[in-house]
Amino acid sequence: MKIRKKRKKHGVSPLVATVLLVGFTVALVALTILWSRGYIEERAQKEEKLSTTKLNCENVVFEINSIEQNGYLLDINLENKASQDIDGFVFRINGDETEVVEWHNTIKSLNRFSLQLGPEDFDASKVGTINTVDIIPLLKAAKNKYVPCSNQ
Repeated sequence: MKIRKKRKKHGVSPLVATVLLVGFTVALVALTILWSRGYIEERAQKEEKLSTTKLNCENVVFEINSIEQNGYLLDINLENKASQDIDGFVFRINGDETEVVEWHNTIKSLNRFSLQLGPEDFDASKVGTINTVDIIPLLKAAKNKYVPCSNQ
């Protein structure tokens, strides 16, 4: 019969455990810094583009030549009076209730444009007789991202 010697099980020495923990922490901090640098740069570029577009709002000048309600249709004639292209409008149609219509189409500088909003754009039966129409120009900042020029 063989006699087996009992082995004492040893864990990782405290020095090795400390080195592993410090190494893991340094790697985690390095990954966090690398990720956040890219995120912050990307965010800064987006904010720069938005603020530049907001500054371009100062160059937006347009004139409403006429707005007429013909039954369930709303005929709007606009003119872009400045050298800044306008990339769309928000129409806030106020009557018995308020309907908001976003319209995205570029009006080149110094051009006139006629637009007809109908039942596919807003619910004329809810609005009823139109009292006022607030028109807010939009400038495109990025793909599918528009900045309203509400002060215009």
